[in-house]
Amino acid sequence: MSITDRALLLIGMASLTSLSQAGETNYPRWVSIKRGRARVGAEEIEILGKVFPAFRWWLITGEVLPEIGQVSPESVNEPTDA
Repeated sequence: MSITDRALLLIGMASLTSLSQAGETNYPRWVSIKRGRARVGAEEIEILGKVFPAFRWWLITGEVLPEIGQVSPESVNEPTDA
């Protein structure tokens, strides 16, 4: 999965209104990115890191570091053995 794919996954999980309020990227741009009409830029990656701090490392690298609280959406949604 590429950084663009990871960003699009997070964009799909978020409210576009909250993303537009978290930084300088406006709502119509988020809509364009989500619909594939625009590319994700560095500013949007930074905003996603602010909105999803636990996914920040995964967003950038694709790796998880659970020992320091850096996880992925998939690892958060995995069932745990009880």
